[in-house]
Amino acid sequence: MRKLFALLLALVMVIGMASFAAAEPEKKTIGFYADNVDSYYVAISDVLKALAAADPEVNWEINVVTGTGSAAEQLNAVQNFIQSGYNAIAVIQNNVETTSECIALCKEAGIPYIGLTHSFAPAANATDALAFIGYDFVQEGLYAGEDAYKWGAKKVVNIEGVLGQGTAGAQSYGFILGYTNAGADIGSWKDAQEWAAQKNSGMQGGEGLQLYWTSGGWMKDAAKTQMANIITELGPTGFDGVYAQNNPMLEGVVEAMEEAGLDTKDYWIGSGNGREISWNWVREGVTDMDVNQSALLEGEALYQILKAHFAGQEHRKYIHPYFNFYNSENIEQMWDSLIPFTDVEAYLAKRAAGTIVYDINNTEYFKDVPEFNK
Repeated sequence: MRKLFALLLALVMVIGMASFAAAEPEKKTIGFYADNVDSYYVAISDVLKALAAADPEVNWEINVVTGTGSAAEQLNAVQNFIQSGYNAIAVIQNNVETTSECIALCKEAGIPYIGLTHSFAPAANATDALAFIGYDFVQEGLYAGEDAYKWGAKKVVNIEGVLGQGTAGAQSYGFILGYTNAGADIGSWKDAQEWAAQKNSGMQGGEGLQLYWTSGGWMKDAAKTQMANIITELGPTGFDGVYAQNNPMLEGVVEAMEEAGLDTKDYWIGSGNGREISWNWVREGVTDMDVNQSALLEGEALYQILKAHFAGQEHRKYIHPYFNFYNSENIEQMWDSLIPFTDVEAYLAKRAAGTIVYDINNTEYFKDVPEFNK
């Protein structure tokens, strides 16, 4: 009887081990290319790795390659991924032309291509990509413009990331739209698009809005220097608002104003990014508003799209992750739903607690990108 029991137990263990082996998901290899060293880009791949590692239904090997801002590096990385037989390729692009070439190579090789962060919608073969995930930067600027208009700012220092860069230009265009949509006079400019494209020198515009254009290169120190020079040039009453397009530049603006003896509460001050330092500044009244834009939602969406694709399931393709707009009026209400900028551990904790929306099938939050659906 004991021998029979031992035999049956051994048989059960063998069957169990065989079932476990059969249930182990098929290994998939993913090539991830980031155009440059940036904490935002690193966070996208980090949260992708973390979500995949915690999911027993997937078995992914994720290889991250980081460039130095060269289009040739992007093309070379994609070619290497293809030659190595990767199952999917995700890219934070350098430019539209190079991305179009990469998409064509991936299509020829039968490997799905996913673009991140920077839109490549103008490419003729854009919809040959499996997916695109990136924020709507015009909307980001629009939130700021609407808030500045409501506050009453009419002479605004607009600190772009890089003058003429697509992302920066889109935010400026959205900012001006916040005024023109409300009927504000912008002087001789035909519309928001023309003004955002052509810009001006000095503080110019109309009765409803004047802008002083400059660039901080997305960096704190450069923005601080620019702001200090502008304060000297215009004087404390020569402007009543500042739009710094990201939080490092916002930090430089606040430092420059405080060192010049200005009280930031006397001015409208807004930004984009919505990093944790900004949550506290808006709460304390140091600044007025921001737009919570998290790299981690891009990585989340990438994880969900790849999982569905590998499982042969239908999935969203070209999407904008959502922003959380917050200002001095709603900061307490929004606090629990604000999403960490790059802190993966904090993001996963909020995800587990259910205080943030992360399902990309929720179309109220994750919107289609209209430029890809023409």
